[in-house]
Amino acid sequence: MISKLSLRKTKSTGNGTASSRSSSASPMYNNPTGSSPRKMYGGGPTGQSSYRQHNDHLQSPSNSFLLGGNFHAGKDKRRRAFHPRQRSLWHRVFFSTPGRAGASTLILLYLSWRYAIVPVTHSIYEWGRYLSHSDGDNTQHIVSIADDKKVISDIMKPIKTLKRNAKLLNDQIDTLRNVDTTSGKKRQDMIKKIVPKWFDRNKIVEKKKKNVEQKSKSSKVTNNNNKHDRARKATEKQKNIGDTTKHKKATNDIENEQLKRLRIKKSEHDSIQIKTHTNMKEKQQKYHDMLLLDIQKQLDNKSTTQQRTLQTRRTDMKHSPNSCPKDGFTLPLDVSVSLVIQCSLDRIWLLSETCARWSDPIVLVVYLPSETVLDPSERSKSIETISKIMTECPQMTVLPHVHGNEEKKGESSTYPVNVMRNRGLDAVKTSHVLIMDVDLIPSADLSHVVKDNIMDQISTAKQISGGEAEIPMNVIVVPAFERKVDPPCKDIESCRRYMQEDSKFLPLLFNDLRECIQEEDCIVFQEDMNWEGHHTTQSKKWLKKQWYEGPSKEEDEGGDRVRTIRQIKCFDSLRYEPYIVIPWCPSSKFTKHQQPLTPYYDERFYGYGKNKIQHISHLRFTGMPFFVLPQSFVVHHPHPESSVKQVWNNSRQKNSLHRNMDQLYQGYIEELADEYSDVENKVPQCSK
Repeated sequence: MISKLSLRKTKSTGNGTASSRSSSASPMYNNPTGSSPRKMYGGGPTGQSSYRQHNDHLQSPSNSFLLGGNFHAGKDKRRRAFHPRQRSLWHRVFFSTPGRAGASTLILLYLSWRYAIVPVTHSIYEWGRYLSHSDGDNTQHIVSIADDKKVISDIMKPIKTLKRNAKLLNDQIDTLRNVDTTSGKKRQDMIKKIVPKWFDRNKIVEKKKKNVEQKSKSSKVTNNNNKHDRARKATEKQKNIGDTTKHKKATNDIENEQLKRLRIKKSEHDSIQIKTHTNMKEKQQKYHDMLLLDIQKQLDNKSTTQQRTLQTRRTDMKHSPNSCPKDGFTLPLDVSVSLVIQCSLDRIWLLSETCARWSDPIVLVVYLPSETVLDPSERSKSIETISKIMTECPQMTVLPHVHGNEEKKGESSTYPVNVMRNRGLDAVKTSHVLIMDVDLIPSADLSHVVKDNIMDQISTAKQISGGEAEIPMNVIVVPAFERKVDPPCKDIESCRRYMQEDSKFLPLLFNDLRECIQEEDCIVFQEDMNWEGHHTTQSKKWLKKQWYEGPSKEEDEGGDRVRTIRQIKCFDSLRYEPYIVIPWCPSSKFTKHQQPLTPYYDERFYGYGKNKIQHISHLRFTGMPFFVLPQSFVVHHPHPESSVKQVWNNSRQKNSLHRNMDQLYQGYIEELADEYSDVENKVPQCSK
């Protein structure tokens, strides 16, 4: 095979011009010494071989690809003849030509944008977004951490259930060990009921020992004594027999007397049970007749009543059909709070737990569609259900509300929620009222804590003013939480089973709530779907017992300073809709003007959405301050989704409930701004 070097030799010797042009074009022949290229690599066959290898290396296709084409020395050919510029490998591969440099630059820009600029920008945005909604106590909310935490909580939930069951078992064991440690009597009684044979085992052994000893003694005595002793023993035996017969007779008489007493007690107990049963039946019949009469009156009364709205506020307050006592209240001793609840028949079962925890008056307004009332069988079932809950809850007043649904049967988008709330307010006879939904269950100490804080506010206002005691015109927010279940219950029976199987399903007191929050079984009410609804309450601070303003009692020198509960300085959102305690019936000082102290709900709002927010906005525009109640709370019990909420969420239906309520609320805010334009101390919206 003829090499490339021999071919170049033939070309150079064949034509002088070509030889000179070839030698001048190639940098290998331009050397600073002026000698031939072969001499630079040494003479002889070894030098020629080195020159040939160098020339082949420069002319190889792979080297040409890595270098970006053939090497050109430029103008200074003699100086760079055998000293080409050394470039790094990445430069030769990616930036040796303009085309490669442009493509590499575009790739680098795309990778930087995709994996550096976009993630950093997104992180900064989320950081700022969550800092703007922080609680103000340097707590930082990061979405990724929350997501990881949720995943971990889902993984750890079975382990937490096992731990909770083990803890309950240990608590039961500790209860058995520690029952009445001072005397031990209750513990003994408990063990005796569980295992009576084990409890009396020592007595049986001792009795057997005594019998054996008596037999041995009697045998010894019989063997050692004479006939006289035997005769004496015989007479003693006869005497003992006579004594035993007398003793048996006496014991029989005592037993007969005890049996007589037991029979008398049993008959009395049976008579009491029969009496209570008859009383229960009489009460149910009484409630049944009352409800039937009320329903019939509503059916007969076909006259339409005027809606109570913002425009009719003054007339409604002046001619209010309220049930407030004419003599008013003596403050602060007569302060009390009524619970006003509205619901439909399918959720009335939730009131059993509420009645067990709330001992003060309860006013319940029950929704009865006209088609249910007109059907005799359905009406009878409804009245029976209501009268049963009235019998279980004697402190409750029930008001049935018959509503004629103008839409098709089964649709409930016209649910008159604010009309029913106003009916409940008209039946209140206490100084304050807590308006609440039926699916919210109060803590066991809520009524007592509310009354104590109202009395503290009255005493503080009296000390500051130096005059007579007055009901403070302010709003007390009750923190709301939610019990989560996974998966959510789909029907009423599965929802009711939670409380039936576990009495501690809903937190009873503050410590139970904190434990439920720590185990991630409870959350702030609707924080996962509507964080604006209760965010202003700052429940995270509340759970840390940051309840009061000013120094604590330990920091106060005297220790007797009455601390004020935390006041809400601004609203994080105008969609804030807490559950509140407000003043209602006036005290004895204002009995001349027998009208409620706070406005009614606007009855233009119906169905689902904006009906509670409008009342909160009304109170805010009047200038009433908002405070957060310490220690006590309400917790939401899970239940199936209502039909009216399904109508609200389903935008594809022909029903325009969602659109109508949104438009009505926008106009309502403008009406409030015009009505209370001269009020300056209304709670502002927080600046972001």
